[in-house]
Amino acid sequence: MVEHHPFVELRLHEDAPLRDAARDLAAGEFEHLVLTSPRAVDALLAGGSGLVIPPGVIVTVVGEGTASALRSAGRQPDRIASGSGAALVGEFPAAASPGTRVLFPSSAAAAPTVPEGLAAKGYQVAQVVAYSPHPADLDPQVTDSLRTGGYAAVVLTSSMIARIAAQIGVHPSTRVITIGDPTTAQARTAGLTVHRQADAPTDRALAEAVLAVLADPGPAGPEPADPEPADPEPAEPDSSAPDPEEDPS
Repeated sequence: MVEHHPFVELRLHEDAPLRDAARDLAAGEFEHLVLTSPRAVDALLAGGSGLVIPPGVIVTVVGEGTASALRSAGRQPDRIASGSGAALVGEFPAAASPGTRVLFPSSAAAAPTVPEGLAAKGYQVAQVVAYSPHPADLDPQVTDSLRTGGYAAVVLTSSMIARIAAQIGVHPSTRVITIGDPTTAQARTAGLTVHRQADAPTDRALAEAVLAVLADPGPAGPEPADPEPADPEPAEPDSSAPDPEEDPS
């Protein structure tokens, strides 16, 4: 039996900076729009006037989940990056002219990967907070089961979730599966044993990792081949991963 218990909730921001950014986007003040989570789309829509993206704006998203949310809002993405903020930065060529403007509505806890990476390529990035992660209220039965071995496996899909799981306590018999390098690094830093990391930050890859671990638990999995620093948010690699629990970029 599979149970889904979100360890975090993402709360949308609907304040003046976000409304101003959406207005400037509609007015053609940006050449690019970067979206790393469905929640960023939701936040832009929450202003009440809809999401207006002029035809000339190039929209780059991370993951099919974000792409789907954007399509539901009436716009096709121009580019879909897979896996992480680093992959998104890799989709961008050097800026055609210095100061080409990019709007990046992000989590309040977003890692600097996207803005720093794009700035290094000559873009002027306007980052505005669209949503914030907060620990969710968990049923005491869930936390007790996690501590006492009531679950055969637990899937961690962000660095923040890894920290919360470690604070609760994970029984040694429970197999730990992670969504990507930052989550793996944070889980190990917090003292958890990671038994397997998904091959990609997607639902399918996570499911395959869980099935593989339960079929043949074996020793803890190897260190990531090229680990990134643990990032402080559930931010957004492939947003087809269970929302809102996404690995940070």
